[in-house]
Amino acid sequence: MCRRGHRSVMERCRKDVVKIRGGKAKMRRETIYLSPSKQPENRYAAGNTNEEKEMVAVAKLLKKILEEDYGLAVVLANLSLDISQRGRPKEAKDKGCSLYIALHSNAGGGGKASGAVALYHPKSPKSLVLSKILVEELDGICPYKSNRARNLVNGMESFNGIGFAEVRSPFNLGLTPVLMETNFHDHKDIALWIIGHKEDIAKAYARAIARFLEVDQKAQEMELIKESPKEEGLYRVQVGAFRKRENAETLVQKLWQQGFEGFIRYS
Repeated sequence: MCRRGHRSVMERCRKDVVKIRGGKAKMRRETIYLSPSKQPENRYAAGNTNEEKEMVAVAKLLKKILEEDYGLAVVLANLSLDISQRGRPKEAKDKGCSLYIALHSNAGGGGKASGAVALYHPKSPKSLVLSKILVEELDGICPYKSNRARNLVNGMESFNGIGFAEVRSPFNLGLTPVLMETNFHDHKDIALWIIGHKEDIAKAYARAIARFLEVDQKAQEMELIKESPKEEGLYRVQVGAFRKRENAETLVQKLWQQGFEGFIRYS
């Protein structure tokens, strides 16, 4: 759910909310496009690695988490494509994506800067909301406190108003863009932290995206549910909970194939 500070912006996005059973509201299903950095020349201050290598690894982990833990549709960019409008943004549009998230790590702080920074499109309220949540989640897991005066930056201010390509072009094609600077790779300690905590970083990205979309994580842990207080009552094991019936049917089929009885109950 949105935090209090995000409410006024989200109210402007009500047209993107639909009613579901029980009268609850949920964001329409979004397909997420992940565009990791294409900058191998940006060397890390430690670890003998570079921005492209680390962000591609984070993006692959993030794709897996979003698909397996949240049941979301995700497209990982064709890594051979560039970031011009005819490159990755066009691929995102052609594949039916609605969110465009560019994953980067930052530099330029003289080895002392720290903190996540998000670049949003000023004409997209949803871009700003998602940016706020991403910064909050990423700063929340980093042991080095942010010293950024601005962690939310208008991505169209740079280059004499032309803006960053991965903010400008996806927006022009109708997508919600965020260019996310995960943290500063020219800070030696943070560079090592990024290298050693890619899975944690991917999980933070996933939590932010799920919060924005108001998506719950799938039930991963088995629960023992006592059905009846009778002496000969049964304990049933729940192995999953899904919003879509077809996902539940797929799991039941797998259970039967493995010799276990399974059934679907809606609640």
